[in-house]
Amino acid sequence: MQRNTLVLAFLVVFFALPVLSSLTQGSSTQSFLAYARPATLIAPGETEVPITFTLINTGNTLVNVTISPRQTFPFELYNYYNSTDELTIPVWQTGEAINVTFLYSVAPTAKDGVYKASLFVNTTTSSYVVYAPVPVLGNVQISAQGVWGSPSSPLVVSPGETNVPLTIILVNQGNVIASNVSLELTSSFPLKFEQQKISVGYLPIGEPVEVTTYASIYPNATMGTYNVPITVNYFDGASLRTNLSVNVNGYTNFSITAVWGTPSSPITASAGGINLPLTFVVRNLGIVGATNVTLYFQSTYPVKFAQSSLSLGVVPAGEINEGTVTASVYANATGGIYYIPVKVHYFDVNSVYEVPVLISSPSISLNVFTVPPQVFPGYYDVRVEAVVLNYGQGYAENASIKITSPFEVVSQDNVSLGVIPGGRPINVTFLINVPNDTAPGNYPIKFTLVYDGGVVEKTFNLTVYPKANFEVVAMYYTLTPGSSQVPITITLKNEGNSTAKNVIVRLGPSDVIYPYVSSSNPLSALTASTAYLGDVGPGQEVNVTFVVDVSSGVSPGKYPIALALEWNQTGSLYPLVQAIATSVSVSPTLENQLLSENVAGIPVVAFIAIIIILVIVVIVLAVRSARKK
Repeated sequence: MQRNTLVLAFLVVFFALPVLSSLTQGSSTQSFLAYARPATLIAPGETEVPITFTLINTGNTLVNVTISPRQTFPFELYNYYNSTDELTIPVWQTGEAINVTFLYSVAPTAKDGVYKASLFVNTTTSSYVVYAPVPVLGNVQISAQGVWGSPSSPLVVSPGETNVPLTIILVNQGNVIASNVSLELTSSFPLKFEQQKISVGYLPIGEPVEVTTYASIYPNATMGTYNVPITVNYFDGASLRTNLSVNVNGYTNFSITAVWGTPSSPITASAGGINLPLTFVVRNLGIVGATNVTLYFQSTYPVKFAQSSLSLGVVPAGEINEGTVTASVYANATGGIYYIPVKVHYFDVNSVYEVPVLISSPSISLNVFTVPPQVFPGYYDVRVEAVVLNYGQGYAENASIKITSPFEVVSQDNVSLGVIPGGRPINVTFLINVPNDTAPGNYPIKFTLVYDGGVVEKTFNLTVYPKANFEVVAMYYTLTPGSSQVPITITLKNEGNSTAKNVIVRLGPSDVIYPYVSSSNPLSALTASTAYLGDVGPGQEVNVTFVVDVSSGVSPGKYPIALALEWNQTGSLYPLVQAIATSVSVSPTLENQLLSENVAGIPVVAFIAIIIILVIVVIVLAVRSARKK
């Protein structure tokens, strides 16, 4: 605040009294008034600084005037090309003010204060030097704060860490913008910088600017806050030294556990297990993330490792990282917990941890059920589900399960299970067919599960439930070739012990006998062959009638017809069906009887002769009777 007040006082004096300090005469008859108007504060070391001068001709009118800058400490001339540093004025009237702007570089060795900048004013006959006061009151003051990681995602670090991102926050506490800023970083305890120079660019006043580099921490450093000196270069040749404040306040420590399989899908290991996945879970109990973490193993009873090391990379603070190796269990191992030595390498540190590893033995249970739960005669592809569960602590190796059934097994009857892990049920599905003529009752189905070192046997009693069974007990009809709209009534009887519900009967298609369809209602063809009987109880008889047509070209005789029955039954998940095959007789017409070769065993010719004789006898008798009268 005191410095800013001083700067303000300088500016008031500078702008309020330009005439008293800036009037310079080149002769007794010619004089000028000059003062400078910098666009911003000027600081030592700045380059390409534009300074605008206002020149007032207080003497005689001048012609062919040339104005150019003159180098005067601390103002160094900017490199102009092709005389572009000269301003030519044809006529400069008395009292006329002219504004000119030139670029300067300020010497980095300049101190705060007001300096005289000089200009050449040349005419064809005279030369003048005009001075104008220019304040150099700008300054650059830079502070540096180090944050591991970034301000939005800071890291806590510990001794021995390498190649850690370090964000350097620079704040320009001066009163001018610093340009061409760069940092020179020299390794100093406890930091070793990976870069020696970093380009920053501009540092606005009071605004933090972040740059990121990488650094390592000496292994012998202790926790605490360190001030590391760095050099800040800015402008053209200006520099300053400042301290970079950095915290080292972290530590690391580990907890290691081993899980066969993975934590999300654990398995168990038992004696003789080969090439099993073994996952090591490493938890960082410290407050600093550990990098370059590697585990080293050495085979020792009862575990034999297939690899000697496992790289985990980074283990964040308070979090876990895990990796999986392949290991085998000695064939003579017994169940129990064993402590395996594991060497942990991180940063430049090596530590040995005793990690517990569990070796287990299996225990197998076997349960069976069917889908659907109730099985009826005529069910096909019945799913017999065997649920295998290892509730022990070890694997069951090389396991397989076999089914032995009194019914046909339409699926594979022996299924290989491989390894049965602990705690996870395994479903094995077998498919069987139950014939339609199967009598209700219980049927034993045997299961045999074999694995290395053990056998499990189980017998499951499959209950086949009774179902309705229909038979044709009577038929009523009169069918002749070509007859139409003739009813056929069929009497059906439920010979079973269960009630059939919502019974539907369908007349099967035939080329001889087919359902009658009215020409005025062709849509009746959709239902002409279907009849609904409702519920039919055990022993109950019901009649079903179909109206049919008989093919005109058919010969008299017996013809088969088929009935398809469908119904629901308590306990059945889906409708039951039954097909019944029977036959009907087609009788000859009267015409067919007359044109047949024999009528009641008498040849046709003889039959006609007999009829003629009978007609003649009747006529004779009638004539005689008339004569007598």
